[in-house]
Amino acid sequence: MCVFDDKKSLFHFAAGMIAAMIGIASIIFIALFVFYQIREKENDLNKLGDFIEFLLGYSYGLAVRAGL
Repeated sequence: MCVFDDKKSLFHFAAGMIAAMIGIASIIFIALFVFYQIREKENDLNKLGDFIEFLLGYSYGLAVRAGL
């Protein structure tokens, strides 16, 4: 499993940040990301890495939103 291994990694991180900052609508954004990952043609370990990138971005976005 590789994390931050390609150009899409920045998209995954940014998508997580955006999801954290849009509040209650983040549920929809997270669902869209999950469906995008399900349809993507990658092996399971790379998909897991993509989810980790998204969650790192989400965590960072929550910290920024909280003013930390």
